[in-house]
Parts: sequence; structure tokens; C-alpha cells
Amino acid sequence: MTQRLRPYLIGAVLLVAGVIVGFSLPSNSVSPKSEIGVVKVVRGSMAGEDANFLFKPKEAKSKPARYYISDPIPWQAKSGGPWSSHGMPACLKDGATVTIGVVNVKPLGAAKGKATVVWVECYS
Repeated sequence: MTQRLRPYLIGAVLLVAGVIVGFSLPSNSVSPKSEIGVVKVVRGSMAGEDANFLFKPKEAKSKPARYYISDPIPWQAKSGGPWSSHGMPACLKDGATVTIGVVNVKPLGAAKGKATVVWVECYS
């Protein structure tokens, strides 16, 4: 009977070891949160590194948030169209509906953490 259980016991030990190793490895991947909303106010310029905009998500209870963007930022003008990564996205204008990808960056040392826009889609 011991001979029959040996493969199952080895399989269980290997499964537990795999789970332990998997959870102990550091994970540095990030997945952006996609948000659809309306651009309220655009300020600054990409050249001055102070470009930012006030964004009101379509979710009913969400409050407007200010996001800073920097050049280069990937943006797409129309569905299926080419991606651009130069200059201010064409759709970042007051009242425009856009989709943005946002990641939360953790603070590190003296650098403050903040929500950062990683892409902009000019259609929705």
C-alpha cells in the first residue's frame, strides 16, 4: 500500500513547495487600472514637465482627480489607429471624454508615491 501512495505523497510535497516558492518570489509587475471619464481642466505643457489635467471618472461616486503626465506618454487618437508617444495627447481638452490607464506608484525614499497616467485613449 505504501508503494501506491508514494507518487501522491511526492506530488503533494512538490505542490506545496511550488506554492511556497511562488509566494516568496518578489513581484514587480503592474497592471494599469482603466478609467473612463471627462477631462475638466488642462494645465501646463509637456515641454515644461508640468502638464496635468483634472479628470472626473464616470463612476457616480468618484471625485475628480488631478493627474500629471510626462512626455513620452503613449496615446491613441482612434480605435485601431496607430499609437503615438510624442507631445500632448490631442484629446486632452476641457470636456473631452477619454480613457486613461492609471497605476499607483509606491513612495521610495524621498520620492512621493502617486497615481500616474501610463496611457491615454482619445476615444470612448
